[in-house]
Amino acid sequence: MPDIPLLEHLPRVLVVDPIAPAALAELRATYAVTVHLQPTPADLLHLLEAADAIVLRSGIALPAEMIEAARDLRVIARAGNGTDNIDLAAAKRAGIQVFNIPSVSSGAVAELALGLTFAVARQIALADRQVRDGVWDKPALAGPELTGKTMGIVGLGNIGSRLAQLATGVGMNVVATVAHPSRERRYKCARRGIQLADLSDVLAWSDVVTLACPLTDRTRHLIAAAQLATMKSTAYLVNVARGDVVDEDALYKALEQRVIAGAAADVHAVERATSPLAKLNNVVLTPHIGAMSTDAQDRIGELLTLGLARALSGRDAPTRIC
Repeated sequence: MPDIPLLEHLPRVLVVDPIAPAALAELRATYAVTVHLQPTPADLLHLLEAADAIVLRSGIALPAEMIEAARDLRVIARAGNGTDNIDLAAAKRAGIQVFNIPSVSSGAVAELALGLTFAVARQIALADRQVRDGVWDKPALAGPELTGKTMGIVGLGNIGSRLAQLATGVGMNVVATVAHPSRERRYKCARRGIQLADLSDVLAWSDVVTLACPLTDRTRHLIAAAQLATMKSTAYLVNVARGDVVDEDALYKALEQRVIAGAAADVHAVERATSPLAKLNNVVLTPHIGAMSTDAQDRIGELLTLGLARALSGRDAPTRIC
């Protein structure tokens, strides 16, 4: 039998975000793979017409109208944590299996959060720009040491828990707020050197407030003008959760007016667009690279290929969402 007709019967996998090279090679050896990174909505709609499965991260949205138009789509694979860019209700109505790869990248995101904390507090990005421009204004680059300071963590899941461990490792005190602070959880946290408190206290007490909570209706714009006004004027805000956890317009005003000392963000309300925050010197921005350590990407790739194999054979992926 000729090779070409055989290939026509292979499941068609559309990859629209980067994945580990080894995982991509394995997919290509098993399926008919199309790679089209960061397509426009119009291109994506066209590509989905010939796809049995799609592999995506957070930068591509799959709203209901796209899912409903993709008549052959059987699997949506989120190569990372979260599913807030996918209309799960529409996928469920269409009988499409959705799975993600949770927890694997938690350590990588936590490490980046700590790195962003040091970068904004010690003005590393501004110092780098100055040196490249031939400017050596060292007094303008003064910043606090973090040892002995307080890290406030909003959300104590896998990322927040690992970040707390890293922060205490560099000599910081840790306070955190969680959705359900039971007596047992308070006790367990206290044994790890973490004090649980209400959000208002975490904001008021902390020298660095790090956001590591999921985006829900409750947490959308959790940090807005009123909350920023309660933070110390010397404090920093670090967001590795989701962009919309913060009201970015309010954050811009708070930074411009020095209501707080600075901010860093790996997540943005609108990805692949220049943020107004980029105009400010007291801000450090990265393009959602929290999970992009080579180690985490290799682990995600292994689980991604396993999940696709199961889902495309009609079984449940280990981390099926719907």
